[in-house]
Amino acid sequence: MRVAACRQRGFTLIELLVVIVIIASLAGMATLSLNNTDSRNWTGEVQRLANLLQLVADRALIDKAHYGVVFEEQGYQVVRYDSSSMKWQEMDFSGQPAAANARRFTAHELPPTMRLEVLSQTELPGAESKNTSFGGTRRSTTDTDKDRSSKRKKDEKEILPQFAALSSGEVLPVEIGFFLMKNGDIGRAAIISYSSLYGMQLEWQSDEY
Repeated sequence: MRVAACRQRGFTLIELLVVIVIIASLAGMATLSLNNTDSRNWTGEVQRLANLLQLVADRALIDKAHYGVVFEEQGYQVVRYDSSSMKWQEMDFSGQPAAANARRFTAHELPPTMRLEVLSQTELPGAESKNTSFGGTRRSTTDTDKDRSSKRKKDEKEILPQFAALSSGEVLPVEIGFFLMKNGDIGRAAIISYSSLYGMQLEWQSDEY
């Protein structure tokens, strides 16, 4: 009877505490590993965008064309100025997926833990007027033309990049905030700026941003 009673003995308090400590340690290691992964991915995304801005500026000078980058909160895409339509258009590599930089120039979406914000930008020449330095002068529209095109304008949203690299080698200055979000707040931040005078600059903010 004494042997059977000993075999049915449960865990001691010390054994339970040891198990709890082990589980807590494993959970902490998993959380730390996840945070490190998010941080590494964020760093890689920041570097990708900084390199893309430089690549766009170089491409504009080589191709003798105007290129730009449109920023949204969760992504960005490269656009090119079409002198015939006098509009910025998305890059289309559907017919040439193997083209140089095709993968880099297609629209890119950020992970949900990251966010972009345009801190400052230079207004595009001609964006608020009929005259533009990108291809000539837009024709004046009559009231009838305006009526006919009113519905079309509602359905079409004109693309205006916040960063533009011109064929002359000049760039319109821009400053972008690239944030890593944690529990709805900014965990880490980097500031990417580009101008003709200083070129591309990348500033890493402290973790206590």
